[in-house]
Amino acid sequence: MMDSKEEQYFNGVGSPPRQNNEGLEKGIIDNTGVIPIRYQDGLGGIDIEQVRRDQQQAKREFIRAILKYLRRQH
Repeated sequence: MMDSKEEQYFNGVGSPPRQNNEGLEKGIIDNTGVIPIRYQDGLGGIDIEQVRRDQQQAKREFIRAILKYLRRQH
């Protein structure tokens, strides 16, 4: 069950929960390199096609793992 704050946000009412940014303001938290190098497009953005290829590959591997598991059960 959701508490009232979560439910309000889920229904689009109110504002999203706030994050604690104290460390970021003081320079303690390093916020650089959030996007892995593999997915950077060289222009400061994300290479969406690479992300999609990796997602498709992950789905294929997941399905293969499930099938392998199911075959061992019989």
